[in-house]
Amino acid sequence: MKKITKKIIFASFIIMIISSIFPRILFETYYAFRPDIELTHSLILGVGLLSVIISISLFSLFMNNVILKRIADLNKATKEVIDGNYDFKLEMKQNDEISELTNNFNQMVKELQSNEYLNKEFVRNMSHELKTPLSAINGYAKLINSGDLSSEEVIEYSKIISSESKRLSLLAKDILQISLIESKSIIPQSDKFNISEQVRNVIQLMQLDWESKEIEFDLNLEKIYSTSNKEITYQIWTNLINNSIKFSENKSKIKISLEKKDNQLIFTISNPGFINEEDQEKVFNLFYTSNAKNGRDSNGVGLALTSKIIEKLNGTISLTSKDGLVTFKVTILIK
Repeated sequence: MKKITKKIIFASFIIMIISSIFPRILFETYYAFRPDIELTHSLILGVGLLSVIISISLFSLFMNNVILKRIADLNKATKEVIDGNYDFKLEMKQNDEISELTNNFNQMVKELQSNEYLNKEFVRNMSHELKTPLSAINGYAKLINSGDLSSEEVIEYSKIISSESKRLSLLAKDILQISLIESKSIIPQSDKFNISEQVRNVIQLMQLDWESKEIEFDLNLEKIYSTSNKEITYQIWTNLINNSIKFSENKSKIKISLEKKDNQLIFTISNPGFINEEDQEKVFNLFYTSNAKNGRDSNGVGLALTSKIIEKLNGTISLTSKDGLVTFKVTILIK
């Protein structure tokens, strides 16, 4: 039986007792001082009416304090949320279904307050990330347009404009992908494909990047077929392998392994380097760039996108940095 129902039944019982006893006590007290009074139908009716009035008054008082007032507070708080005010918390004075509703409401307001902060933070970060390449493109375009540059300077500045345009395009593409991934509650997973072959294709696609840095690959790829989403799993390997190439020194080695344990796909990728504990906790945050101070070309979106994709596939991603190696480990349930 519900807690509020128990309260109503218990209150009704108590009120019924009070409303039946109190008029009787009042009548007997009055009759003690007026023994000559006659017991008439009007008097009996008056006592009965008094009993009804007491019952209704007490029950109304109970309902107002236990249910109606609390619902009115919830209704008022709901209107505050509609108006965009999240800076309040309802008190839970009792232990019943309305208290549980109040607690859930407080949790919802807390989450909305957190989301509002994250949205504002996202807008600030996004504005900053867009401002940097746009300012560079605008500045160098003005210099070229001035006509006071040598042919070598024009070529150099054109390359910078091209590079910043590419960076801006990639940023916009990654942000769009994050929005698309977050908007989908269910990801279609009906593609059957060879995952190890997919990983090899990604490495081959990036051949110019790793060859220019004379990077070697140590591959241990088990042949695994899976029924999943081919497009977004491809994005996972692309982001992680590109990240390892980007942050590896020249003439270094990247180790990649792919294996299946029970019904889990386990992918690991390691490259020489070091990430401190503080940065390890933040690398999957949107726009966070742990190596920005070192001049690395990163917009802080790739790993955030990768993490969200893996989460949608009911998988996990972790990072460790020890013995001079930075290692990402991905675990995904496969069919």
